[in-house]
Amino acid sequence: MTSNALHVRTRQFVLPKEGSTLEECEDAVGVDEEGLRFAVADGATEAFDARRWAVRLAEAWVGAKSAPLAVEGFRTWLAAQGEWLHATWEGRAMPWYAEEKARAGSYAAFVGLQLRPCERGLSWDAVALGDACLVQRRGEETCAAMPAKGRGDFNSCPPLVPSHESLREAALARLVKGEGSAARGDVFLLMSDALAAWYFEFAEAGSDAVARFDSLLAASENEALEELVREERRAKRMRDDDVAVVRVAVEGGDG
Repeated sequence: MTSNALHVRTRQFVLPKEGSTLEECEDAVGVDEEGLRFAVADGATEAFDARRWAVRLAEAWVGAKSAPLAVEGFRTWLAAQGEWLHATWEGRAMPWYAEEKARAGSYAAFVGLQLRPCERGLSWDAVALGDACLVQRRGEETCAAMPAKGRGDFNSCPPLVPSHESLREAALARLVKGEGSAARGDVFLLMSDALAAWYFEFAEAGSDAVARFDSLLAASENEALEELVREERRAKRMRDDDVAVVRVAVEGGDG
């Protein structure tokens, strides 16, 4: 997609936790380069049908006629997604313990980014609920980060996007919004929580591993990227959890 000679180049990477297959991964990405919309969703492991909920949130958000970025629009959009998910469970034969979990609904963390053309290049709006994160970098500088600002902002009880209507309003009260502008050379990273926590910690420490991670991601060197993530897991520097990331690089323009 181009705008005033600017365009974006996207890369995405998903890796399940150790011992799991890609089909079992509960992290999901959504990418619409034409619409300049990007999303990452991280299904809660303990929740029922978490993988399908994460996939639905990421894909439906980037595919929406108008990406919901404010509470009111997000409320209406989320209601439709929750109704869709719960409808798929109707009439489904389940063991009693699965029925119990289904009654509680499903949960996921979510972050979405919308870029738009403007006179000076691109503007951006983002929305997040939970501990999936957005980072905007300009060279070595972090221009913006949301909802977490650093490694210390992560905890074991983040707010999550619920599929059940009874929990919707309490969750929406914790919706985080952000906005800004983007210039040639800027890079946006949308990351699920295990990767985001690692990224913040080691970016703050100036670790070469973060630069290597971004270089491999930008080049789509996925095999080497998998080995880097596994290396960080083995060293206990990264939590062994599903990983999902979308990298959006702003390119072109007058150089």
